[in-house]
Amino acid sequence: MNSGDAAAALEKAGVHADRDGLHVIPPEQMQDSSALHEECNQFLAKTKQFNELVADFVSVMESRSKVIETEKLRAIGLGNRVSAEPEVRKRKQVELQAMINEKKAELERLSAQHDSLVRVDAEQKALIEKLTNNEA
Repeated sequence: MNSGDAAAALEKAGVHADRDGLHVIPPEQMQDSSALHEECNQFLAKTKQFNELVADFVSVMESRSKVIETEKLRAIGLGNRVSAEPEVRKRKQVELQAMINEKKAELERLSAQHDSLVRVDAEQKALIEKLTNNEA
């Protein structure tokens, strides 16, 4: 049996020989299979790249959402302070008015005490004057 007959016998059995070795798949299907394998590898690489981009995008969006949430809470806090400001001012006004009233009452008390002391002083001077005139 020569090599041509052996090749024909292998062909008949469904085995194909080429420079890469023996194959059960016909050469056209082998080429298509290799091309499909290469396309699958490219698809997997593109899918991996896409997943990385999506992960980066999700990471950026999560960090942005944290910044937005922080600013939202800050804005709510400022809004609450603004809405409470009239009440705070009213309370402060009441406190200041109470302090003014206390100071006025103290002023009246001190003025009355001053007037009383001025009268006592005048009476004592008059008494001293009278006593000094009587001795002379």
